[in-house]
Amino acid sequence: MLTISKPLSAGQAQSYHKLEFTSETQSYYKQDGAVQGEWQGRLAGKFGLTGPVEVVEFARLSEGKHPETEAPLVRHREAQEYTNADGTKTKAVEHRAGWDATFSAPKSVSLTALVGGDERVREAHGAAVTNALAELERYTQARIGGNHAAETTGKFIVAKFEHDTARPVDGYAAPQLHTHAVIFNVTERAEGARGQTQTRAIQPQAFFDSQSFATAVYQSALTYELRNRGYEIETGRSGAPEIKGYSQEYLDASSPRSQQIREHLEKFGRNTPEAAQIAAHATRDSKKILSPEEVLSAHREMAAEFGNQPARIVAAARERIRSQERKPDDSGKAQEAVTYAKHSIFEREAVSDERGILRDALRRGMGETTYAAVRAAFEARRAKGEFKEVQGQKHDTGRGFTTPETIANERANVAHVMRGQNVVEPIMTRDQANEHSQIRVFLNSAQKATIEDVLTSPDRIHGLQGLAGTGKTTVLQFIREGAERNGYTVEGFAPSSRAAGQLREAGISAITLQSFLVRGGGQAQPRCLIRSKTAEGSQRVPGSPARDRSRGAYPVHRTDQRPGSRQPRSRNRNPDRASPDHREAGRQRRTNSHLRSQGDAALRSRLRRDLPQLAGPHDRSRHRQHGRRDCPQPC
Repeated sequence: MLTISKPLSAGQAQSYHKLEFTSETQSYYKQDGAVQGEWQGRLAGKFGLTGPVEVVEFARLSEGKHPETEAPLVRHREAQEYTNADGTKTKAVEHRAGWDATFSAPKSVSLTALVGGDERVREAHGAAVTNALAELERYTQARIGGNHAAETTGKFIVAKFEHDTARPVDGYAAPQLHTHAVIFNVTERAEGARGQTQTRAIQPQAFFDSQSFATAVYQSALTYELRNRGYEIETGRSGAPEIKGYSQEYLDASSPRSQQIREHLEKFGRNTPEAAQIAAHATRDSKKILSPEEVLSAHREMAAEFGNQPARIVAAARERIRSQERKPDDSGKAQEAVTYAKHSIFEREAVSDERGILRDALRRGMGETTYAAVRAAFEARRAKGEFKEVQGQKHDTGRGFTTPETIANERANVAHVMRGQNVVEPIMTRDQANEHSQIRVFLNSAQKATIEDVLTSPDRIHGLQGLAGTGKTTVLQFIREGAERNGYTVEGFAPSSRAAGQLREAGISAITLQSFLVRGGGQAQPRCLIRSKTAEGSQRVPGSPARDRSRGAYPVHRTDQRPGSRQPRSRNRNPDRASPDHREAGRQRRTNSHLRSQGDAALRSRLRRDLPQLAGPHDRSRHRQHGRRDCPQPC
């Protein structure tokens, strides 16, 4: 798998290069001196970086300088400490030298390559790392400065260092094949009008957004090569592909470092990637200089204790490969994998980053197809219109896609919402709702307005969206009390048991979506249904409102009129607004009301612009209605 460190300072990077990356104690099996390192990346080739990684070149790049001329490539500032008005001190971030992206082979792969002595497995790991880094490079972005969006450049410089043991635990350095890839903080923008290029610092968010995707590329390439070399693959305890034949006891005994970190996390009740990184540093044993003979002897003793499993598995693979024909990549497997990813993702999401689609396809076709085949299948189907690219947000780091079926479902959902306008009797009159919202003095004006708006709405569906800290649970509690007071039964459904529990905190009888669908309807009394955020994808509940991808969205759905109620008169409502979407703007921790009003106005403007387009085919009248001059469709 791939892990990416926090940014390294120039001093940290150079220290790691000297004491860790090139140390002889990190590569006991090659036994040919210090680790030399290897360059990779489009920008590395342009700068003439070939052969082993030299100390001077590494140091200059870590300082943001050209590896040969020492010319500055990015702005480089030293860390400075400032004293604030309250006496506290703030230390400004110094130059970021780069990031350590570490690819770690599954434990069974490490044992096979190192203790089993199959050099082909080690070569497969190296090739898989190279492939994954090439795809990670595709998403490299440059910082432009200010509030400008980052620019995708697709260029970086990487120094790779392959190691074969983990940090010792109680004097035992377990076999662990892994590669440190130091991504330097420099990229190059495309040529401008004058044919000149410009180097810039990297915006690293794209790397973190690509982490699971790059892991899938690495594991897919590794697994495919291992199968072609006679190894049988199975899914390990952590979900990663493992070479079949090893006992779990041997794998655990050969992973004391992982066990040490897990115990530390359990001790403090933490289980996040950030906590794991902290635990890894906190539990490090002091450095011990062990001779190659000591390390290899300990590995052989451990293997003998568990029946010499690595040697037996390698021998079986070599025997198997003699009768196994190496099959060319089956494009049918790639197509099948892309189809699975499409159905799996768009069952729950309206828009997906391409990396998510490719990642899930690679996991589906693990070991049976290649990344190149999966990418080709995806691009071919995109060209045919099966995947449609959508305009992303300002700071997105990759392309977003949807499908024609999703668009059709979204249009049907919006039409359903619009048909529900002005068709039900409000739960309360305005005076009743105003009186109900005044019961508690602690409610702010935004919360009161939200309660009144929902309880007096003549629309079948009403959207409620609140940010963290706005008191959504409290507001829902008051809406429930008002509905029940006027004869409604309030029910809730959510995508998970945990989300249903959050609705129950507001006193709402809530179940999961699947339970709701299995149970069905048919109740005669009027009902008010409250659906938790992201309760279903656009295909899950036909006729349900379009899913709001924002955090904290609660569509309130009236399922039938109160008995004997009359149809309310149509009010003069905004025709461009498919559904009232009330946003709780009164966040307790926000203080700038001017900025808050600007943000709410922008959100309302986007709703007026986009929702009518989803409701049906594009036409001239609608174009004039939403007033877009930059409409992408011909009018």
